[in-house]
Amino acid sequence: MKILLALLTLAAVVSSAHAAGIPTRVEMDVSVEAKGFTVGVGRDTFEHDGKTYTVSTEARTVGIARALKKMDEKRESRGLITERGLRPLSFKQSRTGKAPNAASFDWDKGELTMDEGGEIEKVPLTAGTLDQATLAYAFLFTEPPKAETFKVNVTDGRKLQEYELALVGREKIETDLGELDTLHFRKVQKGDDKRGFEFWLALEHHRLPVRIRIVEKDGTAFDSTVTKITYPGK
Repeated sequence: MKILLALLTLAAVVSSAHAAGIPTRVEMDVSVEAKGFTVGVGRDTFEHDGKTYTVSTEARTVGIARALKKMDEKRESRGLITERGLRPLSFKQSRTGKAPNAASFDWDKGELTMDEGGEIEKVPLTAGTLDQATLAYAFLFTEPPKAETFKVNVTDGRKLQEYELALVGREKIETDLGELDTLHFRKVQKGDDKRGFEFWLALEHHRLPVRIRIVEKDGTAFDSTVTKITYPGK
């Protein structure tokens, strides 16, 4: 099957003007909502030097949600900035009450190593493979695909999955920053797949992911929406 066809062929050329305008450090505060309540807060940090990048995300439950279940999560991805976009080299994730996950990308050997709490699995590494932290940032340095749908392999350090993503369209969303003009992408769910994933990229903020929605198997939806963006790297 063709993996990330649109990124590698239709939109492989980097927009140099766009890339040059991306601050070297971006910090985004987010609020996490579920069933109409604020259940968590987080911070995403993206850093780059024009050749390499780091994505760091932190989230924790707050208020009544934390009283019911204390949950802290951290993820970090490091990699390269290429003419085809972001290419991860390493990924790690830690979560309260669960074994840590990690992944390393050997592009020369074409091998992905996944580590779930010390259990190691090696699988073939296909061009365009991303990790969960990098996925929503994939279009910072390369134009979004022109195709209505495209496919990409994504790992969280536990397993490697193929996502089919659809461009839902251009939408305006309300945030604490005001109304933002965005591009909306959604994972195509097939068969009995009950896990949803979608994200909104702000056109006036370098196509940063200003909203991310995750739907669990039981149907519970968690919406992470930006509350503040700062550019210390300017």
